[in-house]
Amino acid sequence: MMRYKTVAAAMLLPTILLVGCGGETTEAQRATSNSANLTGLWRLNFETSQSGLNAEAGITYTLTDNGDEVSMVACAERQPATLSRTGNTLEGMPVGEATVTSNDSLHANGSLGDSEATKMSTKAVFDMGSLAVSGGDLGSIASSNICIQSDNANILGQATQERISATTLLNGKPLILEISRMGSIRKGTYDVNRDMAEGGVQIFMKSDALKSRINRSEMNLRNGSLTITEDSLVWMKGNFSAEMPNGQLVAGNFEFEKP
Repeated sequence: MMRYKTVAAAMLLPTILLVGCGGETTEAQRATSNSANLTGLWRLNFETSQSGLNAEAGITYTLTDNGDEVSMVACAERQPATLSRTGNTLEGMPVGEATVTSNDSLHANGSLGDSEATKMSTKAVFDMGSLAVSGGDLGSIASSNICIQSDNANILGQATQERISATTLLNGKPLILEISRMGSIRKGTYDVNRDMAEGGVQIFMKSDALKSRINRSEMNLRNGSLTITEDSLVWMKGNFSAEMPNGQLVAGNFEFEKP
């Protein structure tokens, strides 16, 4: 299965707005306006279309504005990179040269497609929900220092694969938990298996910090179930229970803010 190289990491927390008659509630993704500089948590939406294949990716990262230089921290790697700024142009982003349209939005044109980035918060921190996993030799992992990324693809309008991933830090090293399915991931209950067979989902975990716990740096869970309890514009929430490769049972719950 193709795994994407994450570009950057941004944080986006939603607000709940009251609109319409009778106090009807509508969710809205978090966004900033009139920021003093580029510092903050960002989401970047990338879309490409070639020969009937359409793909979209939601990427998150933080920026710290130091004037002529801007420091970027990508979601998955959690390593800082320095971007060069000349006027309204940022150089060094993996999506290509980006144009600063305002301190709250960026735009980039690349050979594979276009991308738009919007700032979610003026704080350059990752706080896009929560993740907790525990059981067996894995022990207990719980964090709200997480960033979320996603991607999906379709051919002629038919969904082929969807993936959402969370990255946090475990003993100072990135820990990725990834949920994938052939087709769409929506509210409901799915079997957890290694190859997404018969409509099931794959739950993949990866981190060098896992070696001291389970003697491996990555694993696919199996023989279990995952339930998505909420799938809205802003949130994907759920829980799961499944086996590690050694047969030990682990359970987890999550609240992911969508990029």
